[in-house]
Parts: sequence; C-alpha cells; structure tokens
Amino acid sequence: MATRATSAGAKPPLYKIVMLGDSYVGKTSLVARLTNPSKALNHDTSATMGIEFDTQMLDTPEGKVKAQIWDTAVSERFARVLLPTYFRNAKGVILVYDITNLKSFDSLSERWMTQLNDHASSDEIAKLLVGNKSDLDAEREVPRATAEAFCTQYGLEMLETSAKLVGEAGNVPQSFRKLISIVHERALAASANSRGGIQSISRGAPHNTVRLDEEEGTVNGDTSACGC
Repeated sequence: MATRATSAGAKPPLYKIVMLGDSYVGKTSLVARLTNPSKALNHDTSATMGIEFDTQMLDTPEGKVKAQIWDTAVSERFARVLLPTYFRNAKGVILVYDITNLKSFDSLSERWMTQLNDHASSDEIAKLLVGNKSDLDAEREVPRATAEAFCTQYGLEMLETSAKLVGEAGNVPQSFRKLISIVHERALAASANSRGGIQSISRGAPHNTVRLDEEEGTVNGDTSACGC
C-alpha cells in the first residue's frame, strides 16, 4: 500500500502542470476558478501574455499534493524560445478547447499535440482533455462524441467544464484533481518500483556476488550464480 503524501510531518510533493490551448478558450479562467472558487470572474480579462503560474494544494486519494499550474499564450514567433522552458519538468498537461469553437478543438491536433511531442515526453506526461464553456451548450460546435474520439486516438481522459459556475458545479476543481491524481499515482508507482527493485537485488544475491575488485574490475565470489 502506498504511503500517503500527508503523513505526519511529510511535505506534500510538488508537481508541475501546464495548460495548453488557443487564446480565449478559458485557460486563465479555469485556473482563476480553481484558486478562487467562490469569487466572481472578470470576463473581460485579456489574454495571458507570456507565462504565468499559480500554486494550489489539491486532494488526491493518496493525500494532499501541491500543483504548480503554468498558463501561457505563446505566439508562433516566440514558441521556439519559451516552450522548452514551459514544458521542462512538467508531469501533467491539461489540453483546453472551447466547445463553442470548432477551430480551437482542431488546433489541439494541428498545433498543440505537435508542440507537446516536440518539447516533452508525451508518453510519460499525464494528459487530460478539457472542453470549456459547457454552460453554452446551445452554441456547441464540438460534439462530445468528437472529443471522445480524440481521447481514444491520443489516450486521454476528458471532462467538460464551465469556469463561470462557482464551486464544484462547473467541474473545474474535479478536472485539476483528476489530472493531479493520475500524476501522483504514477509518481508513487515509480517510487515503489524503484525501491522494490533495489531491495530484491540486495535480498536475493549473496554479498560476495556483487563486490567488484577495486583494482581489476572483476566480480568476486561464486560466478556460477550468474551463469558466467
């Protein structure tokens, strides 16, 4: 059983999460809703310039963890310079589109998945697809089935959200908790596998089969144990 991150005296682990998607899909509003769940949002907020980040404590099934959430609006002109820094050490990514804007959804495969593959280890980073502005369902241009097919193609999970709705009603806190839980579970599993591998070696092999001769660089002891 995994050790809980919030055991007595333990410092919650910190994971870097990045937001990807076109301008005006609501990435900044999603982060603002997470960090200020009951506060009215400024709907005239201009697009993010450059890179910003917020830090938020989140609950997972294995205890509390800290998410450092990076938000950006990077033009093609500055992408080559800024995106390597943006993705560096990231453990999770939220890909955001506007359900009322088909172009923002198409950009995910045409631009953002390419950027992710170019600047990060796409197979190792945890990913979540978020369809924002679910309160505008009457104006929907992206059918949910289309988004689900995208998830099947790229191996993602998805949620639809509304940053306008306060608290849990808009699915915003749930989306961040869902991704950070996947990230944390992977980190715990990797840590357990690492410790288990080291312990199995130390328990299963006699001491004299793993000692290297300092001068000759050969293994001393019973060589029959390794089939040499």
